[in-house]
Amino acid sequence: SVIVLGCAGPAAKTGVGLENGGPSPALTAVPCGTWQGEFSYVGSDHQSSTGSSDLVLEVSGDSTYTLRWGNHRPSTGVVTARGNRLILDDESGSRITLVHSGDTLYGATKNQADGRPAMMSLAKQEPEPSRFAGASPRC
Repeated sequence: SVIVLGCAGPAAKTGVGLENGGPSPALTAVPCGTWQGEFSYVGSDHQSSTGSSDLVLEVSGDSTYTLRWGNHRPSTGVVTARGNRLILDDESGSRITLVHSGDTLYGATKNQADGRPAMMSLAKQEPEPSRFAGASPRC
C-alpha cells in the first residue's frame, strides 16, 4: 500500500495521457525558484515519517540547483527540462528525474547513503515580497 499511496498522487497528473483533448504542455524553460515538500522511503520494512521541511529544492535562473534532503549533505548540480520532466544531474554523477505538473514536482530516487528507494513530492513556494523592484537575481 505504500507504493499505491506514493504513486497515486503523481500518476493522476503526470501529463503522459491526454488532458482536455490535447497533449500535455512541455516545459519551455527550467522553472526556477524554491520547491518544498516531503519524501518517504518505499518498502515493506523501511518507512520513514514525512514532513514538510524534509525536502527543499532551489533552482536558480542559470539552471543550477541545490537539493536539501533530510539530514543528508546537500547535493548540487545542473537541471534541464525535457517535456514535463525536470532532470537533476548531480555533480557526483547521480540523476533524479522529476515530473512537473502545475506547481508540483513528483519523483522517485535512491538514497545515496543506504540505497533505499524514496518517493518525493515538492510544491512550488511563492517568493517572499521584496522591497526592491524587479525580479529576484536568482530567477
